Amino acid sequence: MPLDNDDIKQLIAILQKGLTDKSDDDTIVQDEPASKKPKRSPKTSKKVKEQKSSNKFDMMFEKNMHKEDVEIDKKLAKHPPSARSREFTPVEVTCRVCGKTEEVNPSLIYDAPNRYKCNKCSRTPG
Repeated sequence: MPLDNDDIKQLIAILQKGLTDKSDDDTIVQDEPASKKPKRSPKTSKKVKEQKSSNKFDMMFEKNMHKEDVEIDKKLAKHPPSARSREFTPVEVTCRVCGKTEEVNPSLIYDAPNRYKCNKCSRTPG
């Protein structure tokens, strides 16, 4: 539905009447751009603030609960704990990646001496 010239003139008259009611002159009043910078929230300092607080765990009942466990373990144990210092004969192996020769525990070697990888090379893929 197209607008007639009369409809457009009426619309312009209504808009002009609205402008003249608000201001005395025919110029369009625009809002001034905000010249002030927006307020920023204060940043917290990167330094860790020292807090003086007591350790609440020291005041709790649970602090001493583990002490009872040792006594119960001694009563329930069928055998005393065994020492884990078993003797072994070190085996000389060569790292398959870097070629470094080391003497290691035989339990660290998988399959055959050519499958050994040193600690440094174990951290890298491949």
